[in-house]
Amino acid sequence: MDVKVSGYSQTQILLPRSHVLHVSHFVFKEGSLVATDYEASVAKPSGYNNWRNKRKETFLAGRLAVRHAQGCLNVPLEDIAKAEDGAPIWPNEYTGSISHTDNQAVAVLFRSSQIGIQYIGIDLEPFGNAEMLNVTDSIGLQCEFEILISAGVKKELSVLLLFSLKESVYKALYPMVGEFFDFRDVELTSCEGGEYFEFQVKRQLSQKVSLGFVLHGGYKEQEGYLLTWAYC
Repeated sequence: MDVKVSGYSQTQILLPRSHVLHVSHFVFKEGSLVATDYEASVAKPSGYNNWRNKRKETFLAGRLAVRHAQGCLNVPLEDIAKAEDGAPIWPNEYTGSISHTDNQAVAVLFRSSQIGIQYIGIDLEPFGNAEMLNVTDSIGLQCEFEILISAGVKKELSVLLLFSLKESVYKALYPMVGEFFDFRDVELTSCEGGEYFEFQVKRQLSQKVSLGFVLHGGYKEQEGYLLTWAYC
């Protein structure tokens, strides 16, 4: 069950072996964060003042979601720096992932030593984005969509789901790859019970991520949004 806390909420995602992660949501009204106490409370990266307001707002929302997740994990409420490539720089004691839409941001944090996962990626997509995704061959192969549909995923949702899952996969792998790679470099290979997904890397991406490297993932539908996650 989601736990409502002021402008925040939490969603539980279930992993194999009964592990549970808590995703923090921060919901906001567009145009309500810049030039407010919210903005003043968050450390800004270099060049922030030159950003457009929408970019500022999504950055702020992501960091506010992280702050809520830090509190729930009982770790210090510290600012998460932004690397030159845009990726968050997580402290050594935990890792996580951030995603945002026009009016909501999500963040997940965990101590890898406690659940045996090294990296995670999450993605949040409004269902309305499904209408914008019509170039399916840039997202995945026909066999991948067939796996989803065979698992009971509605055809009209399959493109958005595969897109979002691969966004999560990309975020989970990026710390080990360190450079851009294509969605088609990772393939959905199986789906167990319509809930647990397995992906395999199709080419050598780095010294740490070789051909055949395996990741797992899942998804959840909630209140007009699709939340996905992938981990390794």
